[in-house]
Amino acid sequence: MKNGTEKYIGTVKYLGKLYDYCNTHLFGGELTKPVITVQMDARNKAYGWWSVKKVWKENDKDEGEHELNIVAQELNRPITAIAVTMIHEMCHQYASVNNLQDCSRSGTYHNKLFKKIAESHGLTVECVQTIGWSKTELTTKTAALIGEFVKDNPENMIYRTPVFKGQTVKTSSTRKYKCPICGTSVRATKEVNIICANCNEYMQEE
Repeated sequence: MKNGTEKYIGTVKYLGKLYDYCNTHLFGGELTKPVITVQMDARNKAYGWWSVKKVWKENDKDEGEHELNIVAQELNRPITAIAVTMIHEMCHQYASVNNLQDCSRSGTYHNKLFKKIAESHGLTVECVQTIGWSKTELTTKTAALIGEFVKDNPENMIYRTPVFKGQTVKTSSTRKYKCPICGTSVRATKEVNIICANCNEYMQEE
């Protein structure tokens, strides 16, 4: 691949266009555009995330801005699937800026409020036993909207190759997980999915 940096920048710009389009057509333009990022999920478990705290700053005095991330190794999915992730995370943004608690159990469980928000913004929702009302798909109407977006904006994205478990295997049976925002850490004797209750961020395995 040539011009990788330019293509990466183009990928972020494309996601920014998708965000603007979904904001206009599904959220009435009421959301403020956050920092759109493309980052890797070393656990290979997430499609994206929304940061409740404002984690991007220009300087120490800057109030900062939230982050909406689309996981780098998941950008090889169809644009409809990427749109589901985008809208899903925008629903978390909607809840966050309106001070609505859409996740329970220390941030690990999508509750019925999230279901209500998602269904009001172009998604269908199913319940997953361990993490709640988290499985989302486009409604027929929303799928048609995304189809119109793709007509006007042909897909132009690159993706990162997946991270395989063999790359991060540790000899010790104890794992340390750390919140990327506040630095709080915990230890576990097996691989776990855990969210920092203070920051509503997935803790990352060190």
